[in-house]
Amino acid sequence: MNTVSDEFLLTRRGFCGAAVATCFVSPAWAADLTAAQLMTESYQATRFSNARFAANLTLKSRSGRTQSRALSGVGKLLGQGAQARLIAFSSPSDMNGVGTLTVERGAGTDDLWVYLPAMRRVRRLVASNRADPWVGSDFSFGDILGHKVQDWQHKLAGSERLADGDAWVVESTPKNAAIARDTGYGRRRSWLRKSDLSLLRSEIFTAAGGLLKTAICSDFRVLDSRSGKVQPMVMVMRHAQNGSTSTLRFSQFRIDQAVGANEVTPEALPR
Repeated sequence: MNTVSDEFLLTRRGFCGAAVATCFVSPAWAADLTAAQLMTESYQATRFSNARFAANLTLKSRSGRTQSRALSGVGKLLGQGAQARLIAFSSPSDMNGVGTLTVERGAGTDDLWVYLPAMRRVRRLVASNRADPWVGSDFSFGDILGHKVQDWQHKLAGSERLADGDAWVVESTPKNAAIARDTGYGRRRSWLRKSDLSLLRSEIFTAAGGLLKTAICSDFRVLDSRSGKVQPMVMVMRHAQNGSTSTLRFSQFRIDQAVGANEVTPEALPR
């Protein structure tokens, strides 16, 4: 059964983003790929035809104050390379009913919607909102959407051994000023595990060159033995400038259940 549930010890995710993933690629073959091809293989491995999940989002401030939020959601690949993810929060009480819908399109403008119970309406966001914090966390809407490989220039910056394995290091910079403005990022540095191209770590920098955030992914679970696709069950985003940390920990992630197209529309947001 293609599922990960509470009976497992949990750790890393597939949005980072999410926004972040894998496929079977032999180290010998990977060595012959360009940096853009490595990033493409890693990006495609996070894309599931159907997904249902439950998770907990924990926010921790510099002072140590924590907030915990329960969420559930669905994801679905749509036509023309688009991927939609609808996420709804159920607790605490002030988050109950909050929902977001992101549609990352292979070509064209991405779509972002948010539903806030206090407003009693679905609000559509614009491209520049990709840089905004996702529901008050250290993840941005752009991190949840995912960063399109073709929007960035990539170069191989060597390799490095991390705790979870040897990794290729790839430097990515926005192709134009609009991408930099809309994401709020001036540069990204990614560590891709050589054995399967899972994204193990990412450092994100401001336009001025300062370190902004660091994402660390762990506890990968194989969800499809035929393709080798995996899902990180815990994803940690650390803000280098304000000292806060956001942790997304999945308790369940299934890809063996169909998701209807009507489940990933603005009308499906909680209200």
